[in-house]
Amino acid sequence: MEKFKKNIQSNFNEWKEQGKCSQAIELNKKIGGDYFCESNPHFFTGDLSADLVLVHLNPKRNKNKVSGVYDVERPKFNSFEEYFDKFRYFGKHNYGESSERTHKSPFDKKQIRFLKPLNILPFTGNDIYKDLEIVMDNKLQIELIPFGSDNFNFNEVGVKNIEPFIDNILSLIAAKERKQVIFCGRVFDNILNEYVIKKKVHEFKLQKTDGTLTKGDYHFIEIDIKHNDKVIKAIIAPQYAMQGMPIEQYGIKLNQLLNAKTSNK
Repeated sequence: MEKFKKNIQSNFNEWKEQGKCSQAIELNKKIGGDYFCESNPHFFTGDLSADLVLVHLNPKRNKNKVSGVYDVERPKFNSFEEYFDKFRYFGKHNYGESSERTHKSPFDKKQIRFLKPLNILPFTGNDIYKDLEIVMDNKLQIELIPFGSDNFNFNEVGVKNIEPFIDNILSLIAAKERKQVIFCGRVFDNILNEYVIKKKVHEFKLQKTDGTLTKGDYHFIEIDIKHNDKVIKAIIAPQYAMQGMPIEQYGIKLNQLLNAKTSNK
């Protein structure tokens, strides 16, 4: 975990001193264009030692509508410690008792609905702000690529170009025992292909709010990832980001899957 933190600090120092991060510059050179924003990196949110880990692709950044390129954002932090603290305690800063509680994020509420059925995080069930703080600070959310972009096209980016970033997050995940690791998005099935030694696809329908079942099928992909001398057991949630899907039922189905695995041991 210290290695991961040192990498964050190295990027922060470059950003503060030069306005850009060399890892982002090098990655863009490999891709052949200004694909990723080269400033304002976002590596993680929450607790690096958390039992529950969610992995996302990268932060969302929009290019300047006039120039057509990403603006170079200068850090507004006085120190690395202040920068790190912002992401470690994002929930506390935005939803805690001492915060202004002006931050509104449907995505954060969606996470509660998906993760609550897993019974890993200590949600209150009756204090939405406390639960929003918990969902941000008591789990670990990792960005595969810490540099933002306006989209993520797997074929354009190329898995070979991002191998150092894959190794980086897998090392962090494997640094301690985790209760659950979830990769959010179908693209991870392609990205992790060379690392997966075992895979099982689960296909099912979900119950809608009116009690009927969805017409389309939903999936979880159960995987074993070989990384150095360790095996990381994880789930790929292909439809996690799908708009309008019954996300709470998706979480309930995942809990049923995990409980079935436990009872069959």
